[in-house]
Amino acid sequence: MSNTYGGWNPQDPNRDPRRAQVPQQQDPQPQQAQPPQAQPPQPQPFDPYGPRDPYGRPANPYGRPDYQPLQRPEPQDPQPGERGGYQGGQRTPQFQQPAPQQRYQEPEAQPSLPQYPAVSGTERRPDVDEPPTIGNAWRWAWSAFGASWGVWVLMSLLLGLVQVAVLLVFSPSTMDALASSTDPAAVDAALAAGRTLEARGLAAAGTAVGFLLQALLFAGALAATRTRKVRIRDFFVLRGFGGLLGFAVVTGALGFAGTAVPTVGVLVQVVVTLVLLPVPFLLLDGVGFGKALARGVGLVFSHLGTVFGVLGIFAGLVIASAFTCGIGLVVVIPAMLLVGAYLVQRWTGEAVQG
Repeated sequence: MSNTYGGWNPQDPNRDPRRAQVPQQQDPQPQQAQPPQAQPPQPQPFDPYGPRDPYGRPANPYGRPDYQPLQRPEPQDPQPGERGGYQGGQRTPQFQQPAPQQRYQEPEAQPSLPQYPAVSGTERRPDVDEPPTIGNAWRWAWSAFGASWGVWVLMSLLLGLVQVAVLLVFSPSTMDALASSTDPAAVDAALAAGRTLEARGLAAAGTAVGFLLQALLFAGALAATRTRKVRIRDFFVLRGFGGLLGFAVVTGALGFAGTAVPTVGVLVQVVVTLVLLPVPFLLLDGVGFGKALARGVGLVFSHLGTVFGVLGIFAGLVIASAFTCGIGLVVVIPAMLLVGAYLVQRWTGEAVQG
């Protein structure tokens, strides 16, 4: 027997090399796989036609910088349970609903364009900045006459013929003298009959009627100061007709005085007619009879130089029209009436359409 004191204990398995347990090696723990890192995008070669579709065809074959490819929605499978979807592993037929009938809708009203007043080449701004001189009045009168010269000539001819007819009707002695112009004795008898009181009264009535016919031309001239281009109906707009009748009586009375007293009567007739020249325009403008008389006299005395200048031009034109056998009067008379209308309107502070 061997001494076991201080030796190894056969009961100790750890001391027995045959029984010693080989230490078990622990399995190394598996390393967790790291996700692959994204590789930076590799630069692609420049393609002048832009991106390409899945088939390699260029999306922009012409290289236009403003080209935008057509975006089409991707087809989606219908959900289960819907028409045309999958039920029980089988595809059910899809029924198309009829398109709803479209009702006719009236087109919306287009917004109306702004309406602008018609531009007329003959109508300009009112003549308020220029002074009422004879030159300005003359230029405006010829311009207004040219804008409606046909109407003025027609009305002047018609009213002139009617006035001649009125003169012959209200002066029978004149008709007798013209009818027997080859017989001196018959002419003297007709002139003697015209000097009677009845004949002079009848001639004065003819003068009053003649003024009423002239008032139509006055009305046309006054209308031209507002519209510059007149129409035939403008000649028959007679405002203040009662005042015109009163002034016709005054004109007839002056005519009677001119024939009753050959020298003094004619002088009185010329002076009073000169003083009352603006009165017809004022009456047609709606001014009362008495106020028109007073105002007309005041306008004449306030502008005597202009009045005499206009009368001088008128006298010269009348003499010149004698070389045209009086035909020139169809232009001279309307022009002078337009001059008078312009001056009266400007003297009274009214605007004149330039």
